[in-house]
Amino acid sequence: MNLRTSLLKACNSGLMLIGLVFLITSAPVAADQGLTTVPIIDPAYNLKAFTITIPAGWKFQGTVIPGPECSGVPSPVFRAYSPDGLNEIRLEPTFNWTFRPNMRMKTPRACLDFGRTLTAEEFLKRYEEMISNTGMHVVGPMPIAPSYQRRVDGVAQNMGRISPHIHATANAFAVRVETHNGSFTIEQRLRAYVECRVSDQTGPMAGGGCSAHVDVLRAPQGKLDALAQLVDSHDLVRTPHEDQWLQRVQQTLAQQNQQRFNDLVRQEQAGSAMLRQQHEQFMATSQRNHEAFMAQQESSFRSSMNNANNAMNARSTAASDWVDYSLDQQTVTGAGGTVKVSSAYSQTWSDGQGHWYQTNDPNTNPNGYLSGNWSQTQRVHGNGTP
Repeated sequence: MNLRTSLLKACNSGLMLIGLVFLITSAPVAADQGLTTVPIIDPAYNLKAFTITIPAGWKFQGTVIPGPECSGVPSPVFRAYSPDGLNEIRLEPTFNWTFRPNMRMKTPRACLDFGRTLTAEEFLKRYEEMISNTGMHVVGPMPIAPSYQRRVDGVAQNMGRISPHIHATANAFAVRVETHNGSFTIEQRLRAYVECRVSDQTGPMAGGGCSAHVDVLRAPQGKLDALAQLVDSHDLVRTPHEDQWLQRVQQTLAQQNQQRFNDLVRQEQAGSAMLRQQHEQFMATSQRNHEAFMAQQESSFRSSMNNANNAMNARSTAASDWVDYSLDQQTVTGAGGTVKVSSAYSQTWSDGQGHWYQTNDPNTNPNGYLSGNWSQTQRVHGNGTP
């Protein structure tokens, strides 16, 4: 039992008892429960992007997150939860990474740095490490529903048709885990499928990229299997897209690629014109024109890079905050460094030795009754920025 758990048990035993009563009296999830559909609106286009099926009467939150530098494709995220809040379905943001073993390159912004292909089982182990601060206990693997497996197989087949020089794979894995909320146990199913594309080229372009798609089910102990059956029998984490939205996304990506190509052409043409002008004018005039041109190019380049960096930082910050929210966590920084802790508390203290104390009482100060020198941390964005 860690410090945070022992403090919660000592200070909040009354709250734990109330939570246990809610757990005991929560309604079971029926396999034949009625279903309804809800939309996900992409804020970038103000268009309905996806239509999601959820149990009738459940609450829903969802949005579309822009793709990172290594994958320009935006992805949906959502959470649907029962009225009592004890049963939940989540679709996490898509995780992307690329690898070029023969090239020295920095990891693209908002992308993972794995350096190779991973199976779904290997990725889930990395994912478990990323959220290990939640006190999670891995129970063991869970079966993959046939409908989900067929969808994963279809992903690999579709990717294999893109190019004869691309080797495509897709596989799935699921695991049952347990976490503790006060004095009672919550069961979760972590499920992922990982799709990878590897080129058969050699040299600098050798390598490829992968995407991992994670969905999470959460239910009180003993009720996870019923929720999993409901979700799997209707494939409720499937995210069918709207054609109009997909067309807008494809147009945007095509315009961005065309713009980058046009910029390269204009830069080449401008450079050629400058070379011709150097031959046609006096050396002094040619030199002055060249310096003015280079200064203008440098200013334009720096302005463009600053704008791009600002836009990417804003998207990265928003995505990191959404991940914190979807995992019921917050990011704080202080004497013990920058860490992920539970979002259930407004005050977090650190003794600088890897111990953390959380409370919702703004007047509580652990100095004096807990050993060590405690200082209050500051809440920051999910990516650690102020």
